[in-house]
Amino acid sequence: MIRLLFLFTAVIMFIRHTDTNAQNPAILRGPYLNIGTSSSIVVRWRTDTLAAAVNSRVRYGTQMDTSAMMTVDSANLTFEHEINITGLIANTKYYYAIGTSASILSGPDSSMYFQTSPTAGTKQPIRVWAIGDFGEGNANQAAVRDAYKNYMNNQHTDVWIWLGDNAYNDGYDSEYQTSVFDMYPEIFKKTVLWPAPGNHDYGSTHPLVSTGGVTYFNNFTMPINGEAGGAPSGNEGYYSYNYGNVHFISLNSENYTYSGIIPNVVITHSPAMITWLQSDLAANTNKDWIIAYLHAPPYANGTHSENYNGIDIFKKLEGIVMRSVRDNIVPILESYGADLFLGGHSHDYERSYLIYGNYGTGGPYPPDSTVVDGSSGKFSQGTPYTKLTTGPGANKGTVYAVVGCSAKTGNYTDDGPLTHELMFTGDYRRGSLMLEINDKRLDAYFIDTSGSVFDDFTIIKDPVTPPSVQETDINSRGFKVYPNPFTGQMTVEYTLDKPNNVLLDIYNLAGQKVHTVVNKYQQEGNYTYTIDADKAGLVKGSYLLEFKIDGISKVRKSIKL
Repeated sequence: MIRLLFLFTAVIMFIRHTDTNAQNPAILRGPYLNIGTSSSIVVRWRTDTLAAAVNSRVRYGTQMDTSAMMTVDSANLTFEHEINITGLIANTKYYYAIGTSASILSGPDSSMYFQTSPTAGTKQPIRVWAIGDFGEGNANQAAVRDAYKNYMNNQHTDVWIWLGDNAYNDGYDSEYQTSVFDMYPEIFKKTVLWPAPGNHDYGSTHPLVSTGGVTYFNNFTMPINGEAGGAPSGNEGYYSYNYGNVHFISLNSENYTYSGIIPNVVITHSPAMITWLQSDLAANTNKDWIIAYLHAPPYANGTHSENYNGIDIFKKLEGIVMRSVRDNIVPILESYGADLFLGGHSHDYERSYLIYGNYGTGGPYPPDSTVVDGSSGKFSQGTPYTKLTTGPGANKGTVYAVVGCSAKTGNYTDDGPLTHELMFTGDYRRGSLMLEINDKRLDAYFIDTSGSVFDDFTIIKDPVTPPSVQETDINSRGFKVYPNPFTGQMTVEYTLDKPNNVLLDIYNLAGQKVHTVVNKYQQEGNYTYTIDADKAGLVKGSYLLEFKIDGISKVRKSIKL
């Protein structure tokens, strides 16, 4: 009797548990955002696999009022929820909530929103966050995350790029949960992610033994049908998308076959991917910027190198993979004027000069390579990289960056110096790369775990000639600029001895007008203006202030620290 009573009680408890969780199961993962376009977005999440499978509903709207929100449903009973919302307005912020047709499980609140992309080709500020080799699930990974969040001070990130080795050691689902989804819950809710797979996403023994990256491909929804603006790839391992005036390309460096015995292994990257890449670039020649990324970079000299000559069989094989990227993918990207190529794999940060043509069987570096611009590329030093879109050297020059240090890193003792001939700088420090793109200017900042910018560079397309500094009579009409250099604010003074039309503009060293202080008719007298750097959009660097009256301009150079 006692045994029967126990069984009866257990059955009743199970029924109640099942019935309750059918309405309100726990969320185990997400929500997270995939395939964000100007008119659609994919929202995904996972519910408790110990409870009953349930249907899916997303409520969304431009206000956090659920009574006014629209809904998209899926009647399919599942634990892996995926809703594609369509018919959205471009460049618009929507709040959302997830759950079932019967109840809301999460949201809406100020932390749960998505921002639709601007219409393709639109020129407006774009912010990108790139992380690589990050899936450790430890304090080092958290430090990189927190440094970026603090640096951004809650500003929105438009595009989130993953450079592979997203979950160590083998890309198992449990590793994705603890090392990825549990690590970035706030960021997942509001930032569209665009991943690329790494060798560890295929298993730690890839390519000798591989699970095929099943978990990686199950976890994310990629735009394989061209729904985000790129050419249809038909393969979730590689795809492309547009955001404003930028064309992004995510490639799969781990999609290859090999033959032979090391050191005479021959690597052949997917012919289908190579063919698709050419077609995609040919179909997207009208974008101002091309940014490509994958896991195994074509150039690196840290924990992994395309020129590795040691005895480690895996590093030797991976060096051959990197050379295949260099010799088979780089020429295609450069022929279409790619501006930036990001990779991970080598656990360090490395950043090249503006280069063109380093590939082929003639051997790496000179004479094969062409350093288009061997300067620092730093705007603050007056040497940003520039690219022309017309003329004999049109679109030549690409910057290559390795960001394989968003959780783990090598060291100088075990892995040697970072002395790659094509690299301007490099260091074994943890961090991530932030990009800011506005019209025809791209600024990149490597943010380390201290929250400081270790490296930065700028690329400017079709720069115009800035006004020249006139040293003589610089203070005529009482034209003064101080303090110089300045940090948060600078002051401008001038005197008019008669009524006049006054024009006072601020230019960057590429000749682009970044702010207008005065543009109006003024009476005689003394004038003083205090310019707030943040409000005027003045980042660290050098600027030219042009004061123009009576058809004569006076120019003063000022430096923002």
